[in-house]
Amino acid sequence: MKTKLLAVMLAGAAWQAPVPTNKISTRHIDVASSVSVQAGKVVLVVDVVPKATMHVYSPEQKDYIPVSLKIKAIAGVTVAPAQFPKAEKREFPALKETQLVYSKPFRITQSIEIRGAIPATIKGTLRYQACDETICYVPVNVPVTWTLPAIPR
Repeated sequence: MKTKLLAVMLAGAAWQAPVPTNKISTRHIDVASSVSVQAGKVVLVVDVVPKATMHVYSPEQKDYIPVSLKIKAIAGVTVAPAQFPKAEKREFPALKETQLVYSKPFRITQSIEIRGAIPATIKGTLRYQACDETICYVPVNVPVTWTLPAIPR
């Protein structure tokens, strides 16, 4: 009964607020994954909050390890490219460089198209290398998951 009610609510909603499914905290960042549904379209969401003094590199930053999101392949699921927000330009005088980074909370979104049976869970990996003002840390792979709600067909 609850699943049918959720499906009816989703079918009538122009945009369903993200449903939190996974939270992880590392030494450098906090990560929360959630799912949004818009007229049957599924969007996987990853909210990233760098900890004080930390930054991660934008996908546009060359010569550094950028933040990335990879979704594990599932039969019947097509994954669109991840969408990242505009990065901030930050001066690093010691390096004599301006870099494209995220040092404030940001959101990554990734649309998926489901054909056939709806999987209960989608798995992926958020990869990043965090740096502070003096050091860049070893790259980290963070497992992320999304539990899908009932989606009208």
